[in-house]
Amino acid sequence: MAGVSELESALQMEPAAFQALNSAEKPKLEDEHLIFFCQMGKRGLQATQLARDLGYTGACHYAGAYREWLEKDA
Repeated sequence: MAGVSELESALQMEPAAFQALNSAEKPKLEDEHLIFFCQMGKRGLQATQLARDLGYTGACHYAGAYREWLEKDA
């Protein structure tokens, strides 16, 4: 998936264009669990707010960041 700087345009793409670019189905506005995270936490929070501003009401931020996620998975 694109970085935060490209997220807004990606989430505004037509579903077919999103699928072709990202090899994944575009999230739906009503999806309940659209989770954003990053290495340290700041960009994940920015991405979450951007998605919410675009109408993705189920957008959530994983506050623990990527490093913590990996540690829990190990």
